[in-house]
Amino acid sequence: MDFSQLSRRAAFVFLVVGLGAGITVYFFNEYFHQTFLPMMGLSSPLGDSVGTVLIIAAAYIGQRLVSYAFFKDSMLGLSRREQEDSQRAAIYVQAAEQVAAELKQVPGYNNVVRKQLETVVDETEKAAFDISSQLQTIDQVVTDLSGYVEMSASQSTELLADSESRIEKNRTLLQTLDSYIHDRMTAVEEDQKRVAQVVEEAKSLGSLVQLIRSISSQTNLLALNAAIEAARAGEAGRGFAVVADEVRKLSAATDQAVTQINQGIQQVARSIETQFEDKLQAVSIERERTALQSFAAQLDELGSSYQDVTRHDAEVIAMVSSSTGQLTSMFMNALASVQFQDVTRQQIEQVIDALNRLDHHSQLLVSRLDQFEDPDFKLQPLSEHLDQIYSQYVMDSQRDTHHQAMGGSGPAAANSGGGPKVELF
Repeated sequence: MDFSQLSRRAAFVFLVVGLGAGITVYFFNEYFHQTFLPMMGLSSPLGDSVGTVLIIAAAYIGQRLVSYAFFKDSMLGLSRREQEDSQRAAIYVQAAEQVAAELKQVPGYNNVVRKQLETVVDETEKAAFDISSQLQTIDQVVTDLSGYVEMSASQSTELLADSESRIEKNRTLLQTLDSYIHDRMTAVEEDQKRVAQVVEEAKSLGSLVQLIRSISSQTNLLALNAAIEAARAGEAGRGFAVVADEVRKLSAATDQAVTQINQGIQQVARSIETQFEDKLQAVSIERERTALQSFAAQLDELGSSYQDVTRHDAEVIAMVSSSTGQLTSMFMNALASVQFQDVTRQQIEQVIDALNRLDHHSQLLVSRLDQFEDPDFKLQPLSEHLDQIYSQYVMDSQRDTHHQAMGGSGPAAANSGGGPKVELF
């Protein structure tokens, strides 16, 4: 109970008792002086003294009664609070004794954990020693692979030297063929242009034929009109009708002639196209066939040589790939085993050191519970132990794990990535 609460309770009891005493004196004052004192044969000063003593005694008893009535305790709740504090202190002592007993068992518990961790270290060290035999096998594989590669390199050099001369001949042939194709394509394009020009000029005669046909049609129309007018004239226009009929016949013959001429012109144009097209294609095919046959023969010979080289290279690559895959797999397994043991050993050593610190800290806590009345007792906080453990880390993964476990607080947040780098081999 704090002082302010005690003061409020005392003031409350005082007000209740004082109010009761004042009311009593106010109502019983006349009765006390005029009736009670004469009846008892006491003088006024003596009666006042006795009344004062009675009022003080009544006030004291009333204070106790009021305190008990409101606070269930005649001492303003102090006795009850003292009893509760005594009970709570007894519970605290019992809990402290229980905690101390448990803390004393922490070293034994940690010793079991340490032994298990030491067993893990021993097992990983044994695995590391087994790697030496794998490394010897790897060395033999590397030696065999090196000898085969040297032999294959010598054979490949001879094949490549022979292929170089053939490649040079093929280059010359390709240059000649390229020049011929370029010249031939130029000539073909010029011939095609000339043939197209001749065909176009022949086809242009069709417009003249259409002009003659138009004139013939108009002449026929004119003869028809003349025949109509001759018929109207009767006997006077008979001779004119004969002339008109002859003109119409001439117009029809002219139209037939024009049609035949147009057909002849189109036939000539097609004949020109066919003749020149056949000629150009025949010449091109003959010349290109000769060049391509020679080129194909050279390429066939080159392909055979490169086929041998490719087959040999494929065998070399297959052998190298197989040996390299085997070597890589064995080497990676060996390297992983070595690094696993080294990393595990360092991490377990850190854990063992942390357990040792926890043992020491738990013993200090036991001593603190035993010496709880000693104000000069020195106890290093567990947070300082964590800082010291963090400063002994040698791997970034340990710092990251520490940082995550601490929820982003502690030295890991400030020194992340700033620790020493360790290379494990």
